[in-house]
Amino acid sequence: MNNDNDEGKVEIGSGQGRDWSELKQECLIDILSRLSMEDRWTGPMLVCKPWMNACDDPWLNSVFDLETWFESSRISNLWFSFEFEQKVDSFLRCVVDRSQGGLKEIRVRHCSDVSVSYAAERCPNLEVLWIKSCLSVTDASMVKIASNCPKLRELDISHSIEISHKALKMVEKSCKNVKVLMEPPSNVRLSQDETSNFGLSVRSITTYKS
Repeated sequence: MNNDNDEGKVEIGSGQGRDWSELKQECLIDILSRLSMEDRWTGPMLVCKPWMNACDDPWLNSVFDLETWFESSRISNLWFSFEFEQKVDSFLRCVVDRSQGGLKEIRVRHCSDVSVSYAAERCPNLEVLWIKSCLSVTDASMVKIASNCPKLRELDISHSIEISHKALKMVEKSCKNVKVLMEPPSNVRLSQDETSNFGLSVRSITTYKS
């Protein structure tokens, strides 16, 4: 016997539940902002067109942060391959385009001059740039950062060995509020005097011991 109270109820799995594609854009963006970038790109973007469009919102793409992923992942030799570098470059360039020039923070590893220069040319409001362990980032892209990103306040070049002292001084001269960060290689130890002579604000320094 059917109970009158059961009338109008929707059976779970019946396919008659809420149409999530009709969620208001503002609400959807607020929800998506609580997800990591990796989660947004591997889930919501594939649900439906409105969700994909929401993921394209410039505000959601004002920060490009892969540092958490690198920190939580086991180091792989593949990270140092040309193919992996190309993927990271492509990912960063895509976020630059989605941000419509509004990208303010970049935290990445194993990219190249290709994507860093691309970001520098299109994101004049860039404030944070972490390019740790980027062996293919050179003075060429640092010149573009110095020329186009005067609001830069944080530059992390840890283990990016192709960037010269001269290029860093150029960035410091053009970006008045920048703080240059770097972690010395494990086999190099600098005294505080040596750090001062280098002219940089270094985040992690171990005292030299003979």
